[in-house]
Amino acid sequence: MKKRRQGKAGFASQGASRGNHPSPPLAEKQRITPNRQHGFSQGERPYDYSFYESEPASPEYMARLFTRHDFNLTPPQLELFWRFYLLLRQHNASLDLTRIMGIEATVLKHFVDSAIITRWLDLAGPVLDIGSGPGFPGIPLAIMRPDLAFILAESRGKRVGFLEEVVKSLELANVELFPRSVREDSPLGVDCGRPVFDMVTRALEDMGKTLRRVVPFAAPGARIAFLKGPGSEAELSATREAFATSYSLSLDHSYCLPGTDQRRRLLVFTRHS
Repeated sequence: MKKRRQGKAGFASQGASRGNHPSPPLAEKQRITPNRQHGFSQGERPYDYSFYESEPASPEYMARLFTRHDFNLTPPQLELFWRFYLLLRQHNASLDLTRIMGIEATVLKHFVDSAIITRWLDLAGPVLDIGSGPGFPGIPLAIMRPDLAFILAESRGKRVGFLEEVVKSLELANVELFPRSVREDSPLGVDCGRPVFDMVTRALEDMGKTLRRVVPFAAPGARIAFLKGPGSEAELSATREAFATSYSLSLDHSYCLPGTDQRRRLLVFTRHS
């Protein structure tokens, strides 16, 4: 697969060129305490992570957080997650990668929330992450399953540049990038040189739109896994009705993130033969 070529300035300078970053909208400020508002109001530090940590971030603290959420990592996996976290932290203010800040929230709502689907879904590679953004769920899944090949599809230039830096820095030999949109007129299976069997997405797009996008390269038996919140009943019903002749719902699993009361739902559609 051809990798996207970066300009001389690199991806980080593209985001940094915007100068001082504006404070979040008033509605967002109202959801945080006054001392956090003060941290945001300075402009130079729109992401003050110390407000979102019970103790300073460290690999040891990250290991305890994973254990708290019922994830036991090998030392190499922990090191990769830690390095990924540092890259997110380093580039977040300039590239606006995520509004989830601090090590506690990142471990739970990005890392665990992405990787947990391996408990109920035995993925078969290559796995396509549709709309990967800053790498979710694709990077955590690739760290947990180094035996599988992953393709991260992301069309936004700055985020493609960030993903290239992550793959290079973490030396993820099982990860490739597809720096284009996944569309009906983009035969990704041909572009990648091999068929795609499993697809995953945490994007907010309607499930029906995603299923329509992947029809050209979703071979019989291919699975599309959606990582959703609990309130997706109406969307699910409409999707099943609209795609009854081409897809079937093969998995509908509701769960809570380990150690919390935060509800999630894993929905998997399988392409008919």
